[in-house]
Amino acid sequence: MKSNNLTIFKEKLLHKGAEASLYYGHWFNKEVIFKQRIPKKYRIEKLDRAIRNLRTIKEARALIRVKEYGICVPQVYEINTDNSTIIMKYIEGQKLKNLLNVIDEKTKDRYFQILGDYIAKLHQTGQIHGDITTSNVIITETGKLFLIDFGLYENSDSIEDKSTDIHLLKRVLISSHGQDYNLCYQAFLTGYRDSYIDQKECNRIINNIAVIETRGRYIKKEQRQ
Repeated sequence: MKSNNLTIFKEKLLHKGAEASLYYGHWFNKEVIFKQRIPKKYRIEKLDRAIRNLRTIKEARALIRVKEYGICVPQVYEINTDNSTIIMKYIEGQKLKNLLNVIDEKTKDRYFQILGDYIAKLHQTGQIHGDITTSNVIITETGKLFLIDFGLYENSDSIEDKSTDIHLLKRVLISSHGQDYNLCYQAFLTGYRDSYIDQKECNRIINNIAVIETRGRYIKKEQRQ
């Protein structure tokens, strides 16, 4: 994407995933990320374009909506449905995943309590992030925490969906950050509980995580209650 007067342009590819490519670039002198959904050749072209555009718009709307609840996410500047692209503010910082081995326990506790607060604000307003991992949290130089990648975002008031959202984070902490698992997970739950207004529902969500673990697998969404 490049305009004649060079006001909007991509500079370099940062990441290419199965669903989308991330590019660093500029949008009217602002540093931005271009998130462009990748066409799927196995789908009928017209259907593929419609699906990619629908998911692009859905993710952009999610980013715009969650800011209303005090959650730090990248600001959306433009949605381009011609090529299924979201242009959003570039957040300069490091992934939480890469910081856990170098920050002290007090800082870890603070970051995960903030993350718990963010997810509680989402859940109690019927929003599911869908991919809560330490790779989807950016910490800026000033210590501000940004939640990114709403590509799997859903709207749901289901206890099961909310528990599954948290269960993913728990699995990531156990598998990738084993030595920090207990500290980080308990800090997350503290932040989550402190922010969740309906404590009865909050307890149901947290208690249901153990139920999910006993199954040893995820239940298909259409089977959830």
